[in-house]
Amino acid sequence: MIYYIVYFGTKVLSWLCFPFTAYQTRNIPRQGAFILASNHISNLDPVLLGICSVRRINFIAKIELFKGALGYILTRLGAFPVKRGAADLGAMKESLKRLKNGRVILIFVEGTRRIGNQSSKAQPGAGFLAMKSGVPVVPVYVQGTNQVMAPGTKFFKRGPVFATFGEPFYVTDASSYEQASQRILDKIYALAPSPKNF
Repeated sequence: MIYYIVYFGTKVLSWLCFPFTAYQTRNIPRQGAFILASNHISNLDPVLLGICSVRRINFIAKIELFKGALGYILTRLGAFPVKRGAADLGAMKESLKRLKNGRVILIFVEGTRRIGNQSSKAQPGAGFLAMKSGVPVVPVYVQGTNQVMAPGTKFFKRGPVFATFGEPFYVTDASSYEQASQRILDKIYALAPSPKNF
């Protein structure tokens, strides 16, 4: 119940604060498990992807958020904690368990928000999940969320946001989890529109 209250409430909020456009949603599988792999530029990203997707999304969030009422709400929304800065095998096992049960897992391949043009690299978690689970990966590129809710802020600045979903693919022949994650990240950024088209 909480999930749907938040889902429809967020959709109403989006009309007021961050009208969104979702491209190529036909690439989202209507059934079965898959990994939704995204870039990450704002705390608004999981909210945007949650209302763009026709499927209920489970997502990994930093453990610091799971305190008090917020932690209860996040858990009811399908989130589960991860300890950042180290390999959290517990979070990976929980992800694999949910994928085995046919659910959708959202993961930010770079592990944390990318601010501006700063360099970043793929973290091995996405590659690990893709190779261990054998489920398809759906890349998605989000933009505009960092303008609506910039890193370090807690308030919205009205503006449009966008999500572009790529075709599902499998990671089958990577030599390492790091290489698998990099392939996924490359697929994500291949969805970025050229400046002249945006």
